Amino acid sequence: MGRRCCHHCSWRRQRDRSLFLGFLDEEDDPKSEEDLTLHNQKLPQIGNRYIDPFHPVNSCASTKSVVKDYTGLHTQNPLQNMDVIEDLRAQSSSSSSRIVPSNFANIMAMQEACLRALIDPDQELSCRLWRQSPEALKNHYALDVEMACSRGHVPNINAPRDSEFYSLLQRIKNPINQSMRLINVKGHMPALSADPIGSCFIRQKLDEATTGEIVMLYNEITPHILTLVTDAFPTYVIQKLLEHGPLVYFRILIANLIGHVLDLSLHLYGFRVIQKAFEISDIDQQIEMAKELYSNLFKCICDQHANHVVRKCMECVQSQYIQFIYRRLCGKAKMLSTHPYGCHVVQKMLEFCKDPQIMDKFITEILDCVKELSVDPYGNYVVQYIVEHGGSRHRQIIMLKFAGSIVQMSHQKHSSKVIKKCLIYASYHDCKLAINEILSAGGGQTTDHLVGMIIHQSANYVVRQMIDVMNDWQLYVIVDVLRRNRDTLVRYAHGRQVIAQVERLLHGMAPSPDSFGQTSPSSRFL
Repeated sequence: MGRRCCHHCSWRRQRDRSLFLGFLDEEDDPKSEEDLTLHNQKLPQIGNRYIDPFHPVNSCASTKSVVKDYTGLHTQNPLQNMDVIEDLRAQSSSSSSRIVPSNFANIMAMQEACLRALIDPDQELSCRLWRQSPEALKNHYALDVEMACSRGHVPNINAPRDSEFYSLLQRIKNPINQSMRLINVKGHMPALSADPIGSCFIRQKLDEATTGEIVMLYNEITPHILTLVTDAFPTYVIQKLLEHGPLVYFRILIANLIGHVLDLSLHLYGFRVIQKAFEISDIDQQIEMAKELYSNLFKCICDQHANHVVRKCMECVQSQYIQFIYRRLCGKAKMLSTHPYGCHVVQKMLEFCKDPQIMDKFITEILDCVKELSVDPYGNYVVQYIVEHGGSRHRQIIMLKFAGSIVQMSHQKHSSKVIKKCLIYASYHDCKLAINEILSAGGGQTTDHLVGMIIHQSANYVVRQMIDVMNDWQLYVIVDVLRRNRDTLVRYAHGRQVIAQVERLLHGMAPSPDSFGQTSPSSRFL
C-alpha cells in the first residue's frame, strides 16, 4: 500500500511538472497579455543554479548550494562606473532578446519564497515571516526574483524617486523601521553602500549581523570591489566588513584587490582599504601587496596617500619578509628624511626594521648629515627619533657633532627641538658638557647672553629643559642671572615662565643657608 501511494505521488508530481513546463512553452495563440509574458520564460535563478519548482528539494544539499564558488572571482570584470548604470529592467531587456515581463516577479514570488525559505542564510527570519503571513514571505523574497530576472545587475544609484531603490532608502530613514536588518536589503548592497544613508545603515547593522548576513554582504560586494573601493562611502563599508566574516571570504575580497594595490594606494579613497587589507590579511597576501608597492616604491613614499600604505606595510608585515623594501631605502636616507612624507616612512623604518646590517648602514647615513637634518623642517623629526629611541652610541655621536654649535642651534626653530631632546635623553656626562657650553658662551666674562636665550621664542625651551637637569652650581648661575635681570625679564612672557619655573624648583628644594642675603631666593622672586 505504501509503495503504491509513493508511486501515485511521484506520478502526480511528474504530471504537475509536465503541465507547468508545457504552460511555459505554449506558443499557440495566447489568450491574454499575462499568458504572453509567461511565454518562454526561464525558471528563476538562485545563485548559480536554476530551480525547478516541482523538483523535490533536499534541505542539506540546497543549503550547501548557497555557498557560491568564488575560486575564479578575481577574473570577473568589475563595474566601470556605477553612476552610469542604467535602470534594472532596461539592462535586462537590452542584454537579451527575451523581454522580461514587469509582473513576472509578482507571479513567481510566492513559489520562489517557499523555495528560498529552505536555503535562506537566516532561517529564523524566514520562519517568522511565514508565521506572520504568506504575503509577507512573498514580499520579502520578491526582490530575489527581480534580481534573477535582471541577471544580477546592480540597481541604479541615481534611480528616479519612484524607484524601488529610492523606496528602500525611505524605509531606512523611517524611525519606525529601526528593526530592519541586512537581510531586508538583500540584493541592494553595492548600491546602498554608495549612498551616505545606506552606507551608515550597513555599517551599523554589521555589528549585529548574523554570519549568514555577513556572507551575503561579501557575496554582493566582492564582484564590484574595484568600483566601490574608489568611492567615498563604500570604502567605509568595506573597511568595516573586513573586520567581520569567515577567513575565506575576506581572503577572496583581498585577492580581488591584488594586482591593483599600487593604483589604489595612490587613490584618494582606495588607500584606506589597502591599509585595512594589510592589517587583517595573511602573510602570503601581505607579501604580494608589498611587492606591488616595491614596483614604484619612491612614488608611493612621496605621495600624500600612498605613504600611509607603505608605513602600514612596515607595521604589519614582519621585517624578514620585506627586507627588499628596507634595502631599497638605503642610500636615500637624507633625501627621504627631508621630505614631508618621507620623514614619516624613515621613522617607521627605524622602528620596525630588525636587520642590524641594514639599520647600521641607514643610521650612519643620517648621522653623517645630522646637523643639516636638525635644522630641516622635516629632518629634525628623524634626528629626534634617533635621540629618543636610538642607542647610547648614537646619542654620543650626535652630541659630539653638535659640540660648539649648541647655542646657535638653540636659537633656530627646528634644531632647538633637537637640543631639547638631547638634554632629556643624553647621558649625564654629555648633558653636563652641553649645559656648560651654553653657560660659558659669553667667553666666561658674562652670562648676560642667557637673557637673550630666555626671552627668545625658540631658545627659551632649551633653557627651561636645561633648568630641569642642571646641577647645583649650574642652577646658581641661572638664579644669579634672573636676580640681576628680573626687571627686564618680567616684561616678556617667556621670561616670566622661566622665573616661575625656578621659583617652583627652589620651593621644592630642602631648606639651606641663605647665600643671597637676608631673604631666600624664592622670596626674592615672589
